[in-house]
Amino acid sequence: MTAQPERLHHLLDRARRGVILPAEGEALAQLVSELERRADTSDAVAKGNLQHVKQLIPAVQQAEARARELEADNARYEEVVGELNEANTSLQRDVARLTAGQCTDSRAMCEKHHQPPVDGCPYPRCRAAQASGRAATA
Repeated sequence: MTAQPERLHHLLDRARRGVILPAEGEALAQLVSELERRADTSDAVAKGNLQHVKQLIPAVQQAEARARELEADNARYEEVVGELNEANTSLQRDVARLTAGQCTDSRAMCEKHHQPPVDGCPYPRCRAAQASGRAATA
């Protein structure tokens, strides 16, 4: 195969100069036929590849659209997670406040619900109340 281009150039040179022999003319015709066949095969492969690419375009467009949908969903989920985190923080504050409110029943309840005691506990003997100065009222 590597000698084929050299042979083709040699035969074309002889044909241009008008000194080509009949056997060389036949060899030149065979080489040109082979090149035409290869060109036709290459064209067919290229057309097949082009057709395949055209068939893939809708799938690529669908994948891109789905990716945009998922990005939008992700943004909404991040927003919801932020809202849930805020709600969780608020609920934790409510639990601490309500737990402190249960301490009016007994000191044991106070110690059961918050060890160490929670600031704002209304029970006057609670350690948190003692630390804040409200224990003096008991």
